[in-house]
Amino acid sequence: MKYKIIEPQHYQQIQARYHINSLLAKVIESRQYDEKTLKEMMNPRLIYHDFSLFEEADMTLERIHEAIEQHEKICIYGDYDCDGILATTILVQAFLELGVKVGYHIPHRFEDGYGLNVRRVEQMAEKGYTLIITVDNGVKAFEAVERANELGIDVIITDHHQFDQDLPDACTIIHTKLSPDYPFKEISGGYVAYKLASALLGRQDKYLFCLAAITTISDMMPLLNENRSLVRRALTFMKEGKYLSLELLLGNQQTYSTYGIGFVIAPKINSFGRLPELCSPNILVKYFLKNAPRDFMVQVAQMATSLNTKRQTMTNQQYELAKQQMNDDFLCWASDEIHEGIMGLIAGKYTREYERPSFVMNHDKDKGLYKGSARSVEGFSLHQFFMEHQDQFVICGGHSLAGGFTVDEAHFDSFCQCVKDSLQGRHFQPTTSVLQIDENDIVLSSVESLSLLEPFGMKNEEPLYILKNVPVSRVQQMGQGKHLKMESQFPHGQMSMLYFQHGDLYGELKNIKTMNVIGTLQINEYRHQKSINFIIKDIV
Repeated sequence: MKYKIIEPQHYQQIQARYHINSLLAKVIESRQYDEKTLKEMMNPRLIYHDFSLFEEADMTLERIHEAIEQHEKICIYGDYDCDGILATTILVQAFLELGVKVGYHIPHRFEDGYGLNVRRVEQMAEKGYTLIITVDNGVKAFEAVERANELGIDVIITDHHQFDQDLPDACTIIHTKLSPDYPFKEISGGYVAYKLASALLGRQDKYLFCLAAITTISDMMPLLNENRSLVRRALTFMKEGKYLSLELLLGNQQTYSTYGIGFVIAPKINSFGRLPELCSPNILVKYFLKNAPRDFMVQVAQMATSLNTKRQTMTNQQYELAKQQMNDDFLCWASDEIHEGIMGLIAGKYTREYERPSFVMNHDKDKGLYKGSARSVEGFSLHQFFMEHQDQFVICGGHSLAGGFTVDEAHFDSFCQCVKDSLQGRHFQPTTSVLQIDENDIVLSSVESLSLLEPFGMKNEEPLYILKNVPVSRVQQMGQGKHLKMESQFPHGQMSMLYFQHGDLYGELKNIKTMNVIGTLQINEYRHQKSINFIIKDIV
């Protein structure tokens, strides 16, 4: 890993202007916040942009109120990931609180595919539905919306995905990027759904607010502006509310944090969408409703743990097979054995581990198609690759670092050659920025003040620091020799440095007197006593 060291030059001016400590001032300088963003970060006031700021807000509410008054049948059509499942739940619950029982559908990843489709529209028409509201999908559902119009069904699209110049001929479309007056564009499908729900209810709802926050983390939205406000406030609500649906998924070993949601709760929800042949993701909508029976919730939570464990096992096993096909520059692997629901996980795992692009495909011999998922690194844009080689694909889409595609058997060899020609001999050396701090920054109150910038996540990452010539007074092994703990004394107090999964370096480091370390700062609290921990990521 290459590191780019950021040496603060103007932090003293920030320190004096905002009356803050040197550590916080250095972090702020390194982030290059503009005045508006900095005030938002330092101000605990909730940032919330109202539903009325959406371009077609009034028309949307009018059509829904008309449907309620006329006792029309309404269906919420979601998506099979965490964002889509919880977005569906948010609207279903909101309608229940208005005394309206609506239908809903979470599509089957393999039978339905992504987004609203013609077959499901025709089924809804047969059942008498006259209004469909999409959540977390819809802006590319041209054929489905056209068929709905033919059948006399209105479609309200609520979505947050990228769209092309043309849009479906829907009744209304709620989308931040189609709304000039909506000030912050990057919100999740679940948060869009929450805005609509709160407008229908005429009030805010703490539980639904928490579900929207989970979608913001799971869909990796930037934790800035109203997203950061949402997550920060929702984490407090979760800790206070102890909602059973969340408690059961979180378990006893974790706390409510961006990590607990992103790496414990969200993967369990996503496992239903990845392995729908084992249990339909529709069951989760019922699970997250406020009136769900306790016994049912316990059963579903146990199923979530079981499915997620199976998903992890399958990913690890198939990843080992994939690694056998990699070369020095990239991974391009196809198999009829790989499960379609975990292709993206395998591609992502490879790209994170080796910092190289990956293309992972399931070969459907009956259909003669290779359906794939791709991940990339800075310096190789998948979107650009797809655009330059459109003739190779049945369908393709995505952004610079992630995408999905389908190739037919006739183009498979030429597609692989295109990948090879584009990547062979190219070496990617991503750099990670680290902020240089010194012994005067290692103060308990200064480290505590970093909480002002939380919660950390996308576009508001936890700061990574480099400390040079750190004095080491003691080195010891922990956790039956798995980990290392090193003590260091500074002018303003003591600091413990923890190096997890590196206990094997004890012999090499046990007599070391000074070291250069890269890592993160944390507050450790034990028996009401606080101390500073430095979580080592690398020794340089």
